[in-house]
Amino acid sequence: SIAEFGKQWYQRRVRGIVRRMIHYGPLLASFIIMLVSIMTVVCISVSTPISNFRLPDGQVTWRHHATTGAFVNLTVFLCLAILTTYHFLCCIFHGPGFVKSDWRPEKKKEEARLQWCTECEAFKCPRSHHCKKCGRCVKKMDHHCPWINSCVGHKNHAHFIRFLFYASTGCFYGGLNIASVIIRMIFFHNTGYNFILMYYFTGVAKFVVLVFTCGVAFGVSLAVGFLLIMQVRDITKNQTSIESWIITKAEWRHKNMGTTFVYPYDLGSRWANFTAVVNTTNFAKGDGYSWPVAEGCDQFTLTHEQILQKKLKRSRMVEHKVTREYNTAWCSLLTLSNPLLFCVCNAIDDPYIALHPEDKVMVSRYRKRWLYGAVIRKSKNKSGDLVDKEVGGWFPRVCAVEVVKERSPSKEEKKTN
Repeated sequence: SIAEFGKQWYQRRVRGIVRRMIHYGPLLASFIIMLVSIMTVVCISVSTPISNFRLPDGQVTWRHHATTGAFVNLTVFLCLAILTTYHFLCCIFHGPGFVKSDWRPEKKKEEARLQWCTECEAFKCPRSHHCKKCGRCVKKMDHHCPWINSCVGHKNHAHFIRFLFYASTGCFYGGLNIASVIIRMIFFHNTGYNFILMYYFTGVAKFVVLVFTCGVAFGVSLAVGFLLIMQVRDITKNQTSIESWIITKAEWRHKNMGTTFVYPYDLGSRWANFTAVVNTTNFAKGDGYSWPVAEGCDQFTLTHEQILQKKLKRSRMVEHKVTREYNTAWCSLLTLSNPLLFCVCNAIDDPYIALHPEDKVMVSRYRKRWLYGAVIRKSKNKSGDLVDKEVGGWFPRVCAVEVVKERSPSKEEKKTN
């Protein structure tokens, strides 16, 4: 019925968008956009030529003269600010595009060449990955972006690239306008032309806000511009950031075997790869389930490589025994007793796992003070039955020790003895 459809649409779309927006990432990004926009518009407005004239009561006042240059300057910045906001909101509203829970390949025999997602209890289509933050499998997932509180995937990748471009350009352009006002206030404040600037920004607080906004504008421009360069580098190869890491491991694995790995989704030219994502439609080409592939490859070439890499990873996992409980809480006794662990736990937006003394953890990644491993937990599936599920995440090194297994002596060692 229409009522049921409306209810489902509200739960999936409206509530999902509201949840994405009420998060530190989108809220902070919105604050930065508004701060830079307001301060830049004010600086451009008060920087226009002025003249003083006398009112009938004898008081002297100032009047701004609108010029063509000022109008063009303001129009350019407003266009950049509006386009930044538009593509930022499109990234959130459209979402990355999730794999349907009932999706299956057209041919039954192809199911054996696909990965099975234990969280979604469904098949992963080619180039898709499960996001622990979103709780869904994402089509052509690039990464989970905290600034939009969602993944960057097939559906919003083009908007994300445009958002990075306009944000970096707009912040740099706004920073130049704000910096010009600051320079004139400091070095040319005695001139009559710039006296009006001192009138508008009188007081330490206003001047500090002006300098702070200028620093934020240039800082964001630098950081976002660097991310834009990395994104353009990947899409000109028709890769995502996840796939670039998979390719690095694949090339290393094939090099040890004396073979060559061929990336299946390279369209042959950088321009063709680029326009597959960024084009006039604002959306990447394709439906997110099937892709054009290079000669000698098929839809499941990269998926097959991922399966082999995961098998190799599991064979190299090292068992650890938990010696100290860890509950992942921000203010746990362990993190409070170690200031470094407390800062890292509260700053990094990565998955963590709680540990109990009876747990056995299979560790696959190592850092100086952290280990990444997986434990088996009882969890309910979609049917409501309790099943064993593997849960992965980071935990402090001090919480576990490596289990050293006794090695049986070889035949040569037995003969020697």
